[in-house]
Amino acid sequence: MDGDCIVILFGAGVYAKKYKALLEYLNMEFDYFTDNDSSKWTMKLYGKPVIPPSRLKQFPKCKIIISSTHEQAIRKQLAEMELADKIMSLEELYHLCGQKMTKTDRSGLDITVRDNVTVLVDMYEGIGWGGTELWAAGLAFGLKSAGRNVLLIGGTEQPSLEARYETLTIRITEHDTIMHMVELMEQNLPCIFINNFAGCAFMAAIIVKKKYPDSMHIVSVIHNDNPSLFDAHMMLSKYIEKIFCVSSQIREHMQEQYVMPNQCCYFKEQPIETDILREIRPDTQVYDVLRLGYAARLVRQQKRADLLIEFIKCLEERGFDYIFQIAGEGECRDMIMDYVRHHHLERKVELLGRLPKSEMQTFWKRQDIFINISEYEGTSLSMLEAMSCGCVPVVTDVSGAKEFITHGENGYICDIGDLKMMAQYVASLDNERKKLASFGRKCQIIIKERCNPEEYIKYWIKNLLN
Repeated sequence: MDGDCIVILFGAGVYAKKYKALLEYLNMEFDYFTDNDSSKWTMKLYGKPVIPPSRLKQFPKCKIIISSTHEQAIRKQLAEMELADKIMSLEELYHLCGQKMTKTDRSGLDITVRDNVTVLVDMYEGIGWGGTELWAAGLAFGLKSAGRNVLLIGGTEQPSLEARYETLTIRITEHDTIMHMVELMEQNLPCIFINNFAGCAFMAAIIVKKKYPDSMHIVSVIHNDNPSLFDAHMMLSKYIEKIFCVSSQIREHMQEQYVMPNQCCYFKEQPIETDILREIRPDTQVYDVLRLGYAARLVRQQKRADLLIEFIKCLEERGFDYIFQIAGEGECRDMIMDYVRHHHLERKVELLGRLPKSEMQTFWKRQDIFINISEYEGTSLSMLEAMSCGCVPVVTDVSGAKEFITHGENGYICDIGDLKMMAQYVASLDNERKKLASFGRKCQIIIKERCNPEEYIKYWIKNLLN
């Protein structure tokens, strides 16, 4: 590339990290970030200034790389600014990657030699011990237990996992990230890469696939029904052999929005590992004060934890007694805590912080109702774990909810944001304790019948890894 050319990354959000890593792999310098969020214009990210998009026309010789989940909207914006010809596509970057020399020649490796295939499970972009990380670790451990050669790809900044998962994990630093991932994948060819985040590891897998197309297969997993996530996975769909969706609703959306053969897009109900299913709640169980449980990251994006305050207000308007336990950490925690203290609700609302996975079954066993107010999900593992313990779900209408909840029979599904209706359903269950017990028992039976971990692993081996 011309040394006088200015390189600008459009997007100073969650995708900036992976594009920075890709440019590092290419030994390509960049000069600026730009972003439509004016609050970022005075900051530096990875040592580079963030400038307003209005300044882009000051650089007649520039290349703009879209490093954002909102690619289509940014392309339109740049076209309106008469800068569309300045866009450097991700495919162009991968072409440059393909020109890099490799240390070894593995082009003759045969992916069909199944006994030697390594399964690499992506967990690198995970921000903590959340639903996607739980799913990835559980899948890796299940495949390992079934005799497959499996590695989890994690980051050095992520928290430690349970010992059984940690032994499967290779941790990659943020320095020369993609280079180290490419080397790891080349050392484990032939392999199948399971893409969970469309991040750095996905980029590395595509680079390896371009070099050794017969020795690298990519299975992409769609974990929630956010359209930008669909786009991020499908923008490079030609590199993906198979797609797995964590809910049937997501699979339907994928098949409606993208051209793909039905046989390459798969779904099976999430597995739940729990012994509590041996303790099906009786219909006549007696309850004391109604207990509500919430377990998720306390963040605005996706989880809408900022609305928990409004939900508590709605509960208070109903005038019944309850205990609401909130497990999780995040940006909204202090705000919720301040509200609870100011209104003297400490007896009713308890913020427990982030609980380790080993304590979650105990947490759900002492709840009556599972609460979820998210704007989008895949199929919530917290919901399934809670249902397995007999908790009755009162949730927003996100992906996966209707697959396990029949409204009015084993729980309630509300429009996204309709907190008053959620509180009304909670109050109705407080008044009808026999219904609460009956619903909880039905939830346990549904999970027992449909979420068998052994059947899940067999499905993956038969359909996704062959």
